[in-house]
Amino acid sequence: GERRGRRISCTVALAVAGALAAVTIGTGLLDGLFPGGDADRDRGSDAAATPSRSASPPAGEKPTPTESGADASEAPAAALPKAYVGTWKGPVTEKTTGQPHGTLTAVFTEGKRGEQVVRMSTTISQLGITVTCNSVGTLASGTAEELNIREATDPDRPSTPGLCTTTEADLVFRLAEDGTLDYRSKERAAGLPYGKLTRSGD
Repeated sequence: GERRGRRISCTVALAVAGALAAVTIGTGLLDGLFPGGDADRDRGSDAAATPSRSASPPAGEKPTPTESGADASEAPAAALPKAYVGTWKGPVTEKTTGQPHGTLTAVFTEGKRGEQVVRMSTTISQLGITVTCNSVGTLASGTAEELNIREATDPDRPSTPGLCTTTEADLVFRLAEDGTLDYRSKERAAGLPYGKLTRSGD
């Protein structure tokens, strides 16, 4: 059936860089970079075998707030903290290759744990070719300072066919002291993209 591009989280950049590199180095090194390749299949099994360690804590192990409330920033959030709501944008880099992974735009909206709270789009342009990967994220767990998001393909916004990863992935967003938002993807098939996002006009 037709593949729907999904989270470009990282794969967008990998796929584009790989496609361009194929012209000069051949296809031998590209196996696993595209959906359906070995890396994508491996990531699928990894995702099933190793869920995010920061998923909701087991019953009975929830931390008790201190009397002073000094640790409020570390208390589990039942819903998306308001500090995240809005549009964030910034360049993303692949940790595995050091190559640019395009520009990530993340739009956070209010929602509870287990609900969709962010719509993302990663776009990269090289040599006149533009690739866009769209995804949505569900709040898996989080605190006032850090969110753990489960990313999946956006069913309502088609991505560039064949150039975006299609497996689910775990993402971490952390508010920095300077008001920026640090982004990190745990998706190895996409190159483990990371970056620093800043607020943009909503």
